[in-house]
Amino acid sequence: MTAAPASDLRIAAVHVARAWALGRSVHVVSDAPVDVPTISVVSGEDPCAELRSAARTGDAAIVVGAFPDRDRLLARLPAWGVAGIWVGSSQRPPEGVATVCVEGGPEIVSRILVLAEDLRHDAAALEPAVVECTDEVCVTCSDEGRLGEVVAAPPVLFAPARVRTADGVEQIDVTIVGRVSPGDLVLIHAGMAIATVPLPDAVVVPTRSAVMS
Repeated sequence: MTAAPASDLRIAAVHVARAWALGRSVHVVSDAPVDVPTISVVSGEDPCAELRSAARTGDAAIVVGAFPDRDRLLARLPAWGVAGIWVGSSQRPPEGVATVCVEGGPEIVSRILVLAEDLRHDAAALEPAVVECTDEVCVTCSDEGRLGEVVAAPPVLFAPARVRTADGVEQIDVTIVGRVSPGDLVLIHAGMAIATVPLPDAVVVPTRSAVMS
């Protein structure tokens, strides 16, 4: 089995350590048993719904392996303010869906947690990377697009929708994008939804018989 690159392993551990340093939670989402005592393991039939109710801004989620809703769950995590870490040895998520991908088996989860424990009190290691802007007007720094998940559609025409973001539940103008439903992802700019964000396709997981044939 290929060893996980040290850089990816460390990045994953830093996200976990940041969550712990903030007093937040680390969740492990897997459709198979993962031996991680003291860590919340999500393994139900609807991991998106289970984690949606449990997660808070600043948490980290380690998503293990491949299951049908894996990429759709990873895509929602930024709207919940949660760092998404994928661990697996095959069927890697599409580029940009996870915060960081660490290749390897389920035992990698324990390695991430051990390294995070070593880093949680290292202020320098936990400091976010700073991107300096040299342009006279920096669009990115002024008001970048943010991901949000619709919690409640507008009750009447032209009313705002309630949208969950990393900053909490906000009232967002959805006039541009039109009709939205709970669970939809939208891109937010200046208090307004400027586009809907499609969810990734379901992950096709080979059946046991297909793998053995």
